[in-house]
Order: sequence, then structure tokens, then C-alpha cells
Amino acid sequence: MEIDDLDFRHIRLLDALLRKRSVSGAARHLDIPQPTASHGLARLRDALNDRLLVRVRGGMEPTPKARAIAKEVDQLLRLRQRLVEGGLDFDSTALDREFVIAASDIGQLMALSTLYEVLHPEAPGVRFRGTTLDADEMRRALESGEADLVLGPYPELVAGIHAQSLYEERYRCFARPDHPYVKSGTEADFLDAHHVVASTRGLAHAHRVAERALIETIDPAHRYIITGSFLVALLTARRTNLIVTLPGRILEPLARELGLVCAEPPFELAGFDVKQYWHARNHQDPAHRWLRQSLYRALDGAIAPRPAMPSHGVVALKT
Repeated sequence: MEIDDLDFRHIRLLDALLRKRSVSGAARHLDIPQPTASHGLARLRDALNDRLLVRVRGGMEPTPKARAIAKEVDQLLRLRQRLVEGGLDFDSTALDREFVIAASDIGQLMALSTLYEVLHPEAPGVRFRGTTLDADEMRRALESGEADLVLGPYPELVAGIHAQSLYEERYRCFARPDHPYVKSGTEADFLDAHHVVASTRGLAHAHRVAERALIETIDPAHRYIITGSFLVALLTARRTNLIVTLPGRILEPLARELGLVCAEPPFELAGFDVKQYWHARNHQDPAHRWLRQSLYRALDGAIAPRPAMPSHGVVALKT
């Protein structure tokens, strides 16, 4: 295959592969079958005469050539988007607008601080307001314009709403460094431990699947605290000798700041895709598209990478 045979579908795939560092993750992001993504990667490797992504312990890593062209790939897609939208005159520096982001407490912590740090130098007139909504309020808020984006894993928020996958989440156990479980990683020490459990309070959040599994597994006498806040659960683990099992990628940076360590759960807990959701009314709005694209790109550097796990499953979150 010659490089002239590549089209923008291949460029979009390359961009997704470099961001997700996973063929399955890129396929989910682009909403294409995984075999199609694998075939596309093979064609890219052939045309560019480079492996582009190579397998390493714990996932895949870009080659030096892939890293070198990543910025150009991103710029090419941005230019194409602006040409398609007829938005070459869109100027983010001139925006004077407030965007409302609906998310959980940890979703707001992640999104609002990241958006401010990344976008304020480019768009000083843009402001953000975070809000927490029940599942039955989310669609209404998007339809009415009360919220610009909903962030999170809400599988029931589909009909009539656009969605884009931001990253794949997986579970980790967090505790203080001297906790027996993070030292051993054994199921016996996990079950013997005292726990704080984060609850979705019946909301249509994908965490309810893991919550149900934890409730069914942990002895009721060992579930010392149940809270509806992910942040409260994590801070409780810092202040006590309780252990908490939470979505790991979004919370590992904060856990690191708190001096906590993390470990693999002793049994499998289903992860989930975190997405951004928006109403069709805003789908073609240049400012809204700029916001969504900016959030997607900004999260690449804000969300913890997938660390390679030692054989006993424990990872120290070093500064």
C-alpha cells in the first residue's frame, strides 16, 4: 500500500490509536468493528513503513516515528474539521460564554480543572460551571440547554443524544501504604479488611454494577461506611485504615497527592467507558464543537495511564 492510498478514515484511526493506545479502544471510540480497526492499522503500518504501535507489558506504546507525527496528525484533523464546518473564522480567543458541565464530584474535579488549565490561555473569556444531576434530569437538562455536556458512564442516556467515548475506566483498591491488603494483594486480606463503599444511590451510573458486586462480596459487618461521594470515600481511606474500591484512572492522580497506594481488586470488576454527551441542537455549533474536541484532547494528559501491574497486583503511586 502506498501512502497516497491513505484517506482521512486512516488518519482518524491513527489519531485514535495514538490516543487510546489500544486497538479495541480506538474501535470503540470510532464506533467501528475491532477487525476493521486492526485491518486499518495494518494498512497504516504498510503505508508508513513503521510498526506505529508495539506491544509492551501492560498495553501498547507508540514508536518514535508515531510520536514524531502525532502532533501533525492532530493538526491535520483540526484543519479538516474547520474546513468541513466552514468555521475557518472561528476565534476561540473572542468567546465570552459560560459552559455548564454536569458530572459526578470526581467528574467535575477532573473536567473543570483540566479545562481551565488547558483552555484559559487560549480562551480567557470562557467560564465553566459544574453541576450534579440525577439520571432522570440529565436528558431534560441537555434538551433545555440547562447543561451543555454530561460527563460519565450513563448507558441509558442514548436516544436522541450524541455521545463520544473519552477513556476506558477500570477499578483499583486504594488504601494507606501500611494496609495489609496493598502489601499482599490476597483475597483473604481483602475480605478481612474494613471497607468504605461508594454508592451511586440507585442512579443509572455504570458504577452501580461494581457497587452491587462489592456489596454482595464484602461481609456486611466489614462495610463500615457507605457514601454517595467518590471523593468522600477516597478521603476517608486516607484518614482511616479502611480500604476503598473506586474507578482508578480518574482517581490515581489525586490518590498520589494524598499519599495512598493502589492495588488490583482480588476479583474482576467490570470497567466502563466514560463519555461526553450532548444534545443534537449543539452538534454543529462551532463553540460547542471546540469545547468537546478540547476536552477530548485535554484528558489525554490528565487521566492516569494504565500502569503495568507487578505479579502481586500492587502499585505504589509515587510522586
